[in-house]
Amino acid sequence: MVFENATVFPTPEGEQKRCPPPSSTCGFQKLACESFTQGAHEQDGLPFTILRPFNCVGIGEGRAKSDLSVLSGNVSLALSHVVPDLVQKVLKGQDPLHLLGDGSQRRHYTYGGDLARAILHSLEHPKALNEDFNLSIEKSTTVMELAALIWKKIHGDKPLRTVSDPPFAYDVQRREPSVQKTKDVLGFEATTPLETVLDEVIPWIREQLKAGWI
Repeated sequence: MVFENATVFPTPEGEQKRCPPPSSTCGFQKLACESFTQGAHEQDGLPFTILRPFNCVGIGEGRAKSDLSVLSGNVSLALSHVVPDLVQKVLKGQDPLHLLGDGSQRRHYTYGGDLARAILHSLEHPKALNEDFNLSIEKSTTVMELAALIWKKIHGDKPLRTVSDPPFAYDVQRREPSVQKTKDVLGFEATTPLETVLDEVIPWIREQLKAGWI
């Protein structure tokens, strides 16, 4: 989110200092935290490593802590991320499928297991000290492409129909980080394809729905 208003893609580390600051409070708070961290290093010599995970996907996400349900078409949800949101709606039989915006938004859906390995790797790597890194899979996917993947895994060749609902106030159209620095400095790369992640996530959400947990 620190790259919310970036115009350089893929967006490299350091671009947060050149592009306009984030418009959303969420993005601005993250940028402020990074600045405080670097300030503590410059003033007091405290060591740091800044890691920016992008669009973590995996099992284990329950209902949002606020438990505030939001109606999306004919399905009520209390989750805050697009993958479990879409999986739930498809499993519950929503047709046409409701998307926030036109579906052209680009994201890098990164497996939680890859992110966990990257975090552990950075803790043990001497070159991670006092540096910042984007943690992400290299391939970008549009929301529409994501919806089509989920739909096909659940409904097979049944045609997908979609409806565009009004997007959130700060719906970033392109969130596409560069991961070259992470490769070059840490020797790390997130490699789990989105299709493989969905094969793990969809059955988990199906079981959670049956159990009444989400």
